[in-house]
Amino acid sequence: MTPAGCGPSTSSRGLREDAPLNAVNLGCRLMLATVFALAALGKARGRRPFDEFIQTLESFGLPRALAGAPLAAMLVLTEAASALLLGVGVAAGYALALALLVGFTLGIAWVMRRGEQVACRCFGASNAPVGAAHLVRNGLLLAVTVAGAVSHPSASGGLAMGMGVIAGTVGVLAGLFVTRWDDLVFLLRGPQPLAASPRTRRNRGSQ
Repeated sequence: MTPAGCGPSTSSRGLREDAPLNAVNLGCRLMLATVFALAALGKARGRRPFDEFIQTLESFGLPRALAGAPLAAMLVLTEAASALLLGVGVAAGYALALALLVGFTLGIAWVMRRGEQVACRCFGASNAPVGAAHLVRNGLLLAVTVAGAVSHPSASGGLAMGMGVIAGTVGVLAGLFVTRWDDLVFLLRGPQPLAASPRTRRNRGSQ
């Protein structure tokens, strides 16, 4: 029998045993929260980026009557809600993130199948056309979402201050890295043809 006060306590052993899952969950949560917070902010920061996001939704195969301001606003609010819920550790944030990522990924695949050049408005500013690189990015985010969701039920214990800071910092930096994905593609592949907006394409088609 271990004398009282000697050896690790049950709570400290549990803390060490849960530490890896807690760290994974924290990193995944903050990475996704950073991505979706900046995505929502980028689309909602002005009238022009919001209108351009609406035009992108039209190019994703949605009927024009559906791909309007109400749907765009709902998606922006869902991104913001996912970021908030993930930031405070609510599991529903993962469900919202998964739904958003699946929907956007299907939209990108639809555009690529049709061979169109549609600007990626994921963060409200880029004119880079969506393509295979964006499918890779979304695949990475989907993997992070699944990893975070799987680890969440088991990540109920605490986390040492140092490990928490490291996991949280890595998560935020990874999220910022993802938001600059188009810049990384530019560095690796060089300049790509800029995508015309759906409005410009419609004007050309009517001439």
